[in-house]
Amino acid sequence: MRDPFIGADRETVSPREPSFKMSIGQMGMIGFLASVAMIFGATIIAYLVTRANNAVWRTAEMPGLPLGLLGTTAVMFLQAACMSWALRSVRANKLATLERALWWSLGLGVAFIAGQAINWYELQSAHLTVSARNLYVFTFYMLTGVHALHIIGGLPPLGVVIYRTRQREYSSSRHEGLKFCVQYWHFLGVVWLILLGVLFFAT
Repeated sequence: MRDPFIGADRETVSPREPSFKMSIGQMGMIGFLASVAMIFGATIIAYLVTRANNAVWRTAEMPGLPLGLLGTTAVMFLQAACMSWALRSVRANKLATLERALWWSLGLGVAFIAGQAINWYELQSAHLTVSARNLYVFTFYMLTGVHALHIIGGLPPLGVVIYRTRQREYSSSRHEGLKFCVQYWHFLGVVWLILLGVLFFAT
């Protein structure tokens, strides 16, 4: 029967496909990042509450935050840029460029950990070790340490992505694993900026 109002046969009207689809893998990745975000969120809240309840946070003779944090922040920016470069490369089917971008990303991830180790060494040289009975020192190690553990945890998956790239398993139409890896590292970059802001603001 023809509908006079729309001028089309009702039987020929097919249901519209949803304009937005999310894969099971993407939903899992969102859930994973949400759980990691809660860990960092709880850590930051604990830090801020502790800071608010202590009038004397850092004594005059204690050094401030290591200036090397600015260097590791720059490394984090470069790492995120390389991951974005990798994603653009695979979408353009530039697999050689993709591999180059991923190797740079891996190297910068290692460089970030090395930079953080230098920052920790700077505090330890001032006799401010992890076991120091000072909340300023303890929370600095805690915040940067939790983030560093997640950076280290992201290196093996990045290595797997590099291996799969060398095996030519990715293409412009098939690169979900790479996309998840990019999302994870971008997430860690955003978290680091938040942690850095909290550290400088509270100090």
